[in-house]
Amino acid sequence: MRSPSRSRGRRGRRRGRGSCRAPENPNMARDVGLTFAGGGNRALVQVGLLRRWWQRLEPRVAAVASCSAGASMAVSLLTGREAEATAYWFGRRAGVERNVEWARLLRGRRPTPHTPIYRDTLRFALADGGFDRLRALPFPLLVLTAAPPRWLPGPIAAVVGMSAYSLERKLRRGRLHPRAARRLGFRPVVYDLRMCAAPEDVVEIVLASSAAPPFTPLGRRDGTALLDGGLVDNAPAFVAERIEAVRRHLVLLTRPYPAASVGHKGRRWYLAPGEPVPISRWEYTRPDLVAATIALGDREALRREGELTEFLDGG
Repeated sequence: MRSPSRSRGRRGRRRGRGSCRAPENPNMARDVGLTFAGGGNRALVQVGLLRRWWQRLEPRVAAVASCSAGASMAVSLLTGREAEATAYWFGRRAGVERNVEWARLLRGRRPTPHTPIYRDTLRFALADGGFDRLRALPFPLLVLTAAPPRWLPGPIAAVVGMSAYSLERKLRRGRLHPRAARRLGFRPVVYDLRMCAAPEDVVEIVLASSAAPPFTPLGRRDGTALLDGGLVDNAPAFVAERIEAVRRHLVLLTRPYPAASVGHKGRRWYLAPGEPVPISRWEYTRPDLVAATIALGDREALRREGELTEFLDGG
């Protein structure tokens, strides 16, 4: 486990305005791992679900693991500013009419609008006490990034890694945990966001975990190039299970999977949307689809409330 920077001493826990914390119950054991899978904007289904479930889950959480857009969703929730950050995103992306404009390259500009909007939304979530609440969490908030093979330059590694991931996904549609990139030498690098010394450290790590050129740039920390953590595992349950207290594990997926791939697998509960997710990964021009995706998560939470009860009770 890596600490993202030399952190100051851990500050005392501050609940503050907009706290994401549920009331503490001394009789509840923190024994649940919670994993936010990646998936670009499809991860917004996690927002809709957790708006209903968080008050029940939070007192039981022993560790949160995440990657890519799932890390962004985790940050917005755990700063206690999810509703404000979502509203900010709606306003910040106003005026975006195309997701890709290749002609911008001719003017020396990035062809996509995603990075500045993504960065500004994370900064907004961390403002007004959000960063302090994140640092005061009683459980680790772990973000997975992917470091390329040392012999492969970063820009080439992005092409190789993403191509391997896409091909494996097409050939193994029911596979939850990709293997191809690891076999090529990509390796996991994990950060605990509570150890960040400043809000900008959080922003850079989440962006690195989401690095998928040309939409978001290659990340870099401590001299190491970093790419989307989903290349080594898009549903990184193994990260949370490094925490000894985790006894059961809810893995929130962001798209439908074959029935044989999801459900209860040992101590893990793989929960996937039961309907097609309305939005695509990098769709920034259709706020109506954002709202529809959050609404899908809300429906899933209502439909599966009884399963959550069984899961938390140990059934």
